[in-house]
Amino acid sequence: MRNFSLDSRPDADEATRIQPAPSFAAPSRQMDPRPVATPAEPKIAVLGPTLRFKGELSAEEDFILQGQIEGSINHTQSVTIGTDGKVIGNIHARRITIDGNVQGDLHASESVIVNATGHLTGNIFAPRIGIVEGAFFNGRVEMTDTRAGSKRVPDVKPGVPLSSEETEQMLTSKPA
Repeated sequence: MRNFSLDSRPDADEATRIQPAPSFAAPSRQMDPRPVATPAEPKIAVLGPTLRFKGELSAEEDFILQGQIEGSINHTQSVTIGTDGKVIGNIHARRITIDGNVQGDLHASESVIVNATGHLTGNIFAPRIGIVEGAFFNGRVEMTDTRAGSKRVPDVKPGVPLSSEETEQMLTSKPA
């Protein structure tokens, strides 16, 4: 529906008396060539529950895994293993959140959180670690102090206990 205004000038003829009223609608992008700044949205990839993957997975954006991966995950951002997710292999990332099932070691440069629905069999290496009540965890924890420089992370196999010599060395050694 168009709005019209009447031009009541005495010298205007009939054709010019009825004119379209000015439109107050926002201009479309086609009319305005200037770029419009939009806020940066974080990129989050979701790997669905039907995904079955074998091999090494690496990515740059945050992702949530609801499927199954057999192999390692090397990542620069956040990795979340969803409640339907399952990983058999080690995970390296900035932040790791476990809501599903993981059999492998977790290496995080910032933090690891194992939520109440999480099931982890493996070791955790991170400066900040949270294990929520109700979570299953079988492994060991090594917290690194990022202020004093990170400790060298030993190459251990998931589910294999440390020898008495390795345990003694870990208890008696001073942080780097």
